Amino acid sequence: MLTPTEYYRDPEVRERIAEYCGGSAQEPELCTAEYLVGYGEALIGNLAPEPYISTPKNGFNSILENGLDIFRSLWDKVHTLGVLDVEYYNMDYPGEVYLNPSSVFKKIEPVYRAIKEVYARYGIQPMVMMTGQGYHFSFQIQSGTKTDLMLESLGHLIDSLKGKYSVTVDKRHRRVSARHGRSFEGMGRIMEFLAHEIIRAAETPLPVMMTDVAVGRSRGEREAISLDLSSFGDPIYMRDLRCAFSTHQKHKVQRQKVGNGIADGTPVQVSIPCGKLSLEECLKLRRHFRNAADYARSVYCYIPDFTVNLKKVIEHYQKSELYRFHQWFDSEKQDPWTEWDRTYRSFDMRVLPPCVQHSLRVPNDNLLKPTNLQTLTRCLLALGWHPQHIAGLVRSKWEGNYGWGPNRWAHFDAGSRSSFYVRLFAGQLAAKVDKMVDHNCISHLEKGFCWQPNCGYSLGMYQWNGKF
Repeated sequence: MLTPTEYYRDPEVRERIAEYCGGSAQEPELCTAEYLVGYGEALIGNLAPEPYISTPKNGFNSILENGLDIFRSLWDKVHTLGVLDVEYYNMDYPGEVYLNPSSVFKKIEPVYRAIKEVYARYGIQPMVMMTGQGYHFSFQIQSGTKTDLMLESLGHLIDSLKGKYSVTVDKRHRRVSARHGRSFEGMGRIMEFLAHEIIRAAETPLPVMMTDVAVGRSRGEREAISLDLSSFGDPIYMRDLRCAFSTHQKHKVQRQKVGNGIADGTPVQVSIPCGKLSLEECLKLRRHFRNAADYARSVYCYIPDFTVNLKKVIEHYQKSELYRFHQWFDSEKQDPWTEWDRTYRSFDMRVLPPCVQHSLRVPNDNLLKPTNLQTLTRCLLALGWHPQHIAGLVRSKWEGNYGWGPNRWAHFDAGSRSSFYVRLFAGQLAAKVDKMVDHNCISHLEKGFCWQPNCGYSLGMYQWNGKF
């Protein structure tokens, strides 16, 4: 059995990884990805809070020689990427996907088929890659094209994010143009629209959620499938994605989450481009370095370009209820920070149930959890709040003095992230994708988010009529 370092020395493996980064292993510094990231056990104990390193592209060889998982930036020199991260998650048994991969991936299959079906409607055949917990579906569009201009027209940049894009520091080795920032934000809205289409098309007994919000125990275990678009909620320079043919050692690093037995008993795996392989073939390949390296000789891993076909998606989105909601969302301005003490920070929280009050009174780290953000959004919409002001409330807490640390939002952006999550959850309600079947006290208790049982409030009473 090869070690990760020996596996990475295979020239075909290196070439496939570089192709996914938009270039060649012979000259990795010419790849179109803006930077690379290495992650893994070898970095545990270094000075960073997480075992990863961010490096310019000339660090390509170093990452591989150290046997690290390799990621490429979502930020690209000449493209805007459309990436859908699909994962199985289980709140009761977080290591289930490593312990029983065959049964878990069979649970993902109905969603996998729905994604392929929805993309096929628009003539898009994304690159599909099996990861440790699910799949990545990736495509890209060319910058400066008519399609890119259409995305730009859809995107809106909050002032705080404009400021971060206009300066260079750390990963921002060069400025992010406002145009590219808007294109990326517009792509996020298109991916949101596609996710709605996928949820409607998926015929599966498991809940299909936008991000990994908690679910109840309708099937015994709190398990679900996540369509994770969270990368579009952060600045483009802060997010990356695992490369094709990269190793996967997340379970080795996060042993506290999955348990020592699974961490020690599950080998380092490989992220396999699915191509025409069956599910069983993918599962076997990803646990055999030599066979995975042999497979690398038969495929190419450039992210496919669907610049022309995405126009059709944009046109359908612009006729949708979600687009109408997004226009309404953009029509309102948040209160400026100088007014927060008088507005967002002074409203009477007693109109909300204790579980929602608690996340506002103790936002660190309750208000970082998507489940609490979803519940807050549902309740305040029912009370007549515009979603922009819900996002403003969240931002006022994130930027308040709650022990976040001095650099919490130095690189990430509280304004864009709060707007993204509120828009995401409110948009599901507006488009009738979220039926709110779990918006009740029993489900909230099952999720593990009930702060005060038998409090006298009822979550089910907070129902937004969906009008805007």
